[in-house]
Amino acid sequence: MSLHYLIDPFTTNGDIIDVATAITGTTPATGSTLIRVPDGVAIHDNPADLPTLLTKKYDGLLASYAGFPEILADACLDQLTWNLSLCSKFLASGGFVNHCILNGGSCITTAVALPFAPTQCVLVWEEYTFTDSDDSNERYLRTYVEASGSNFISSVTFGAGSLAAINGGVLNIPVPDQGTAFKVAFSNPTANRVYLGSWALVY
Repeated sequence: MSLHYLIDPFTTNGDIIDVATAITGTTPATGSTLIRVPDGVAIHDNPADLPTLLTKKYDGLLASYAGFPEILADACLDQLTWNLSLCSKFLASGGFVNHCILNGGSCITTAVALPFAPTQCVLVWEEYTFTDSDDSNERYLRTYVEASGSNFISSVTFGAGSLAAINGGVLNIPVPDQGTAFKVAFSNPTANRVYLGSWALVY
């Protein structure tokens, strides 16, 4: 069970409209953007806007992985951190808060220099979809639906050698592959459009 924070994408700082307990992993999202906080991640002091929420989310995620001192995270709310020259079939919706969309057969990647070379890490990511209801007798309704993340294939590189990552699994980095030149890649091998909600490297 997770929490879904509904964000107003038309306000300067992304004001939080509401918070829903997602018992079934779904929340109506018409006109708003959702930020998922997974079960086990503690959020304190009721953040009022998007920047505060993201800081608390990733601080809480790091705290949930005992023994790891650092976290590198991307909320995937824009396309600025992706190396677009190495991406294919990747879309980002417009507006203050975007959606990170991977069409079928797409691949996205980015590179970040780490402060030290980790020997172990955990890569976690979020996948979601939308369902739409547009009955002629009812108002239009778009629903955010959590997905398992299994539609993505992900790999990480720390300087040499590409390593396959399992969502939420501890990855031991072989000595020849250890380094600070971190790269992460996500691909969508399916024929369907999927959404990347965020990713984080705990190391």
